[in-house]
Amino acid sequence: MRNWPPDLKPLLAPRSIAVVGASAQQNKVGGMPIRLLRENGYAGDVYPVHRTAQEIQGLRAYASLEAIGRPVDLAIVAVPAAECESVMVQMARCGTRAAVMLTSGFAEVSEAGARAQQRMGDIARDAGIALLGPNCLGAMNLHERMFATFSPVVLGGAPAGGKVALVSQSGAFGGYAFSMARQAGVGLGHWVTTGNEAGVQVADAIAWLAAEPSCEAIVGYIEGARDMQRLRTALLAAKAAGKPVKLVKVGHTPAGARAAKLHTGSDTGNAAEYQRLFDECGVRTARTIGELFSAPAQAADVPPAPGVPVAIFSISGGVGIMMTDRAEELGLALPPLPDDAAARLKAAIPFASTVNPIDVTGQVFSQPAVLVDALRDAATCGRYTDVAAFLAAAGSAPGVWPMLQECISRLRATQGAARLVLSGILSAAQRSWLEENGCAVFAEPAHAIDAVARRR
Repeated sequence: MRNWPPDLKPLLAPRSIAVVGASAQQNKVGGMPIRLLRENGYAGDVYPVHRTAQEIQGLRAYASLEAIGRPVDLAIVAVPAAECESVMVQMARCGTRAAVMLTSGFAEVSEAGARAQQRMGDIARDAGIALLGPNCLGAMNLHERMFATFSPVVLGGAPAGGKVALVSQSGAFGGYAFSMARQAGVGLGHWVTTGNEAGVQVADAIAWLAAEPSCEAIVGYIEGARDMQRLRTALLAAKAAGKPVKLVKVGHTPAGARAAKLHTGSDTGNAAEYQRLFDECGVRTARTIGELFSAPAQAADVPPAPGVPVAIFSISGGVGIMMTDRAEELGLALPPLPDDAAARLKAAIPFASTVNPIDVTGQVFSQPAVLVDALRDAATCGRYTDVAAFLAAAGSAPGVWPMLQECISRLRATQGAARLVLSGILSAAQRSWLEENGCAVFAEPAHAIDAVARRR
């Protein structure tokens, strides 16, 4: 493989960062990276790029990458999908060395999107740009205080860099795993989410981390490798370096494989082939997120519940796939949302998936009413006995919790409504309120699916 592994230093340890599509609103996709970099002590230069603004979050803003006047190591891209290709051309022209493409709307939604994604990947390869994404949550290097992400997981203070690296094809899976690692006392130093992998693949990140002195172990999430030989080479490099690798591999059931195709366009491949690869390379596998950071728990004795209909909701396509694999293992049925409910969800969030698992995406942080309306539609449509929802950190997002409380209170008063089974980051008071109001609550998303089967 020519020019492999790629040099990811400009991506993961950049000396300068431009944010294209920068926002003065700190909680927006183009605003959060600037906020995190400034609040957590990034030592390099930060350049907000905006067509008309003169200043953003206290920093001088630039109308374009060219206007900065010198190449930057990394560009974080937070512009609409239709503008991303022209931004890639601009990066190639300006000598940008790496890019984090946060924008969605490519191979995961349409053939036209896949073609646009391919063109961006080609531009990046021809220009020598390490392209992360599109449709990703970005990357963090806590040793360098580098936060190229719009995830709020380090708001309030990022921890010191640790010796474990996390690499995930799913951004929201990676964000939740970051939070669970902190709860388990595991220090993460590098955090990389690869999304649709137009450029940098999980294998590339593992190969770079295998040679990175500050990393001693690697954990991750994978749907499917775009290049099995590249993955094999990377895993063997980690093994030779004495760095253990533990992965959650999803999509080993037909329903999970279909969900992965809709999530990042990934082909999850043959489960037996992946297991042979993992055995050869000494990779351990985990069934749940928590097992990435601890010894495997004894497998739960959960009776099959064939045909029991459940709606799986998730703000993370990756976690939704993991939940779907578990549901299919237990024989649960996964009917799609009714047409009218699906149309309402799609009208509000065009990138949402309504086929079950129902991926409402991270957009619910800015549109909380969409989440609760969709949950209510599913719980009252008469198609499901249970609605299993992964909320990640949405319960603590502004505006979400009061709406969720109102929704649950109404469902309690609705005869025949499906039971809500929830997982996510919740305070003790929130968890207590939910349980008092008839909801089952779990930290592990897969355990929520087990709970659906157990009560039959």
